[in-house]
Amino acid sequence: MTDRLTRRSVLQTGAVAGGLALAGCLSGSSDDLNYEVWALDQGTNTGYIYEPGEDEDSFEQVDSIDFGEHQGEVPHMVDFTADYEYAVVACTAGARTIIVRTEDREVVANLETGPSSHFAGISPDEEYIHVDVIGEGTIKRIDADFDEEEFEIVDEIVITEDETVQDHGGDFEGRDPICHQYTQEGYSYHTLGPSYHDGGLVIVDHDDFSVEKVFHGDDDDVPTNCGTIPHPTESKFYTTAGLPAEDPEDGVGEYFVFDTEENEVVERESTGGVDAHGFWYTPDGEELWVLNRQTDDGLILDPETDEVIDEIDDYGRAPDIMWSSPDGEYMFVTLRGPDQQSGSPHAAQGETPGFNVLSIEDREIVTTVEPDPIDDYTEEEIEDGDVLTPDFHGIGVRPIGDYDSEIPNSPPF
Repeated sequence: MTDRLTRRSVLQTGAVAGGLALAGCLSGSSDDLNYEVWALDQGTNTGYIYEPGEDEDSFEQVDSIDFGEHQGEVPHMVDFTADYEYAVVACTAGARTIIVRTEDREVVANLETGPSSHFAGISPDEEYIHVDVIGEGTIKRIDADFDEEEFEIVDEIVITEDETVQDHGGDFEGRDPICHQYTQEGYSYHTLGPSYHDGGLVIVDHDDFSVEKVFHGDDDDVPTNCGTIPHPTESKFYTTAGLPAEDPEDGVGEYFVFDTEENEVVERESTGGVDAHGFWYTPDGEELWVLNRQTDDGLILDPETDEVIDEIDDYGRAPDIMWSSPDGEYMFVTLRGPDQQSGSPHAAQGETPGFNVLSIEDREIVTTVEPDPIDDYTEEEIEDGDVLTPDFHGIGVRPIGDYDSEIPNSPPF
């Protein structure tokens, strides 16, 4: 597999100047096109895989992965290689990162990356995987050879010990890496948290794996603590900041826009709700959806102007992460369970663990998918800490075939 497609080769060989059309999104016969929805149930340590069903707005389970068999407790987030041949899953309670070959669902690597390994993201050249490790306050670097299926932890950044962080000043104890993505300029933006009060941002030069710049949530007034996504073609980057509260009036939902050439904040706006969390683009690159986990609502931004162009009234109870279908028809949104494994109980306690399917055109929920219905559990089982009950968090979509879309189905771009 020495001719595997990487994100960097996509950008080098086919970027269309001045527009959102990027190579790697070529048209194919509709008979050859399909996709899989990978939904992570961190409550039962299971990854469920669905495909579109024969009926309209229906989805059928085609496979599952027991991450618990690999000590992958609480599989939290998923990322894919550019060709979608491999999935990388960070497991918080398992303190590890698991790499899966997607075609046959085989685990090809299992690395102990540290307690509360929260997100593992593949670098644009696919030579490395960087892992945000909350429990150690570190960013781990994994040398990745996907062709040979060989992986090794080779370096780490300890936030509180880093020279750039120390030169900045301020107390960074307890401000730990949460999530990240990659910019057009060769940096990765890592939000800090987990709480809004622990927020901030670390910018890493991912070529030499060094901290370029840091923002302290309080001292620099940049308390971003959750979602990260780059603009597909421009020098912009988006993050979210969320604070749930027993009284929603005391909560926070914000998004930040950064200029990635200057590494500076250029906008800070309200998300119109409480506990801003997940982001995702529509495949035409014309809409950026953002959700609020506590108030179950959100906004749609125009990535060209960063103006609000629409609102989502209802994502479902306790939404978390989302990902679009490559045909532009649906937005998939995970729903938390009543016994949540992460996040504040004010924000993250759900009712129907699984994922909602929203029509991108209509902005409405068309289907709720519950792989492991909560109604099959008694109240006693749900309240019993020794009984594993469903609680969905991470989600990803794996295209099968070459879709004719304006931007790739997942960052980095």
